[in-house]
Amino acid sequence: MKECLYLIKIDNLYGFIDNKGEIIIEPQYKNARNYSDGLAPVLTRDNQRGYIDFENKMVISINAQYIGEFNNGIAEITVNGRDGCINRQGEFLVLPQYDMINAINLSGTIVVKIDGKMGVVDKQGNFLIKPIYKSLSTFSEGLAAAINEQGKCGFIDEKGNTVIDFKFKQNSFFSEGLAEASLDGEKFGFIDRSGEFVIEPKYYQVFEFKEGLAAFRLKTGGKWGYIDKCGNIVIKNKYQSVGNFSDGIAVFENKDSSGYIDRNGKVMLKNVFSTTDEFKNGLGCVTYEGEWGYVNREGEWVYKPRNFDLW
Repeated sequence: MKECLYLIKIDNLYGFIDNKGEIIIEPQYKNARNYSDGLAPVLTRDNQRGYIDFENKMVISINAQYIGEFNNGIAEITVNGRDGCINRQGEFLVLPQYDMINAINLSGTIVVKIDGKMGVVDKQGNFLIKPIYKSLSTFSEGLAAAINEQGKCGFIDEKGNTVIDFKFKQNSFFSEGLAEASLDGEKFGFIDRSGEFVIEPKYYQVFEFKEGLAAFRLKTGGKWGYIDKCGNIVIKNKYQSVGNFSDGIAVFENKDSSGYIDRNGKVMLKNVFSTTDEFKNGLGCVTYEGEWGYVNREGEWVYKPRNFDLW
């Protein structure tokens, strides 16, 4: 069994390669997504949706409009416009009855939306937290960002207890001990689990912390850079667009082309690509003139787009 396979697209068909760039599953699917929990969701040429294993065996075949990636043994599906969840055997855990499955948590609980309100159910579909919130994020580090009936933002635990008061205009989930928050919806900073700002709200936009760094931009200038957990600028704000750090590498975009930088802001791969994805399992996915490719941390090609001839 392969530990990890990577999605490729050739002539509008999807297949998979290994980490050496060798094609393991020939491009044959009209649509596909990456492997998760050992299974990949695919759409065959005859419009059958299901999940394949690493040997390209269809282990789950299901009649649905949408099938998501597995997360902790649970996958979201959409049937007749309603969302539910299945297990790795293709059995319904939660019948398709909800407006939306918003998140599948590490604990196996599921954030759902019904009649315009969000709550949390267990794997049997029983409500653990009643659907009373306008919005509810995934639970991260034991807390979820929530918006109450009055439109105020706070944080609750998995029992539904309020842990951080509903006093914010906007907020997001915790990552690496800090969460994005704003009191006025215009200036953003970061709070700790006590609900106090540890990085003052002065940014126009921020991303969550990943690998000790968070992307930010100011209203004046509008360019992106990175700060550390003390609020120090580590990488100057000079990018048109950026992504989170993963494996010590982040996506950046300038002049409508994408590349990669390291934690010091050094360009590892020039911005010549149409799109770049964050690094996963040591490889980054790029596209060039509609063709897919993969590079490693040294900037070497593992799988090269057919049309690429710049190096």
